[in-house]
Amino acid sequence: MKEITLSASAKINLSLDITGVREDGYHLMDMVMQSVGLADTVWLRRAADISVRVERGGLQVNGIPQGENNTAVRAARVFFEAAKIEGGCQIHIEKRIPQQAGMGGGSADAAAVLVGLNELYEAGLSRKTLMHLGLKVGADVPFCLHGGTARVQGIGEQVTPVVSMPDCHMVVIKPPFGISTADAFGRFDRVGVSRRPDNEGLLAAMARKDLAAMEPCMANVMEEAADFPQISLLRQKLKEQGASASLMTGSGSAVYGIFADGQTAFYAAKELFGEGQSFLTVPVAEGVRILDKR
Repeated sequence: MKEITLSASAKINLSLDITGVREDGYHLMDMVMQSVGLADTVWLRRAADISVRVERGGLQVNGIPQGENNTAVRAARVFFEAAKIEGGCQIHIEKRIPQQAGMGGGSADAAAVLVGLNELYEAGLSRKTLMHLGLKVGADVPFCLHGGTARVQGIGEQVTPVVSMPDCHMVVIKPPFGISTADAFGRFDRVGVSRRPDNEGLLAAMARKDLAAMEPCMANVMEEAADFPQISLLRQKLKEQGASASLMTGSGSAVYGIFADGQTAFYAAKELFGEGQSFLTVPVAEGVRILDKR
């Protein structure tokens, strides 16, 4: 096998809580996370060295590192070191997941690289081992490797599968501005929050397949700390268009609405088209999917 093509799914946070800070400065999290159909495509080809090219619609993407600071490159280096393989790969990423959106785009690409190289070089590393390696690259990488619906705790290393999210459709809107993850955590540390998610209640509502009952249990502590009026306004507009729940995902700035039927979601996305990048998507069961091997 010389090359492999993979789909790398974005994630959304159905909830996000910060429960403490470790002595080393890492924040302790308690989140319910979901993979969605919006995805990057990642091509890997055997090579002597590691290189990466990130494009959107055939054009190089500005604002994403193209070298050693790229999460996909870091994932490749971590893989080769752990697998004790002297090799490299050409990495080509077609971006669809928006940047600085809280949707785990870089983490999804890193997860796809770990899965793809494991196949490409027939290393035989377990998924558990890949998740451990992924944590060295980024806190969201273990979940992106796991995929589906999960409760994520600790600093991202504790990924527990939970009942699947009810069938639904989602409208995601990425406003014209992004939010740096580091800045978001810094603001949370300074400001704190008044409302936290009820993760037990959220999981119970999901088990009953009750979309309406999920909404009162959902919260993202980063949203209140971010204090961007545009985010609250987008959430309100999604609710006015028929969303049963709406929330900022991750550290932002993307906001999503959950809709019971596709037609209502379609018209909501059409109505809110001018608010920023908009995407129609659905929950999916996998974080990384192999599309082709050659």
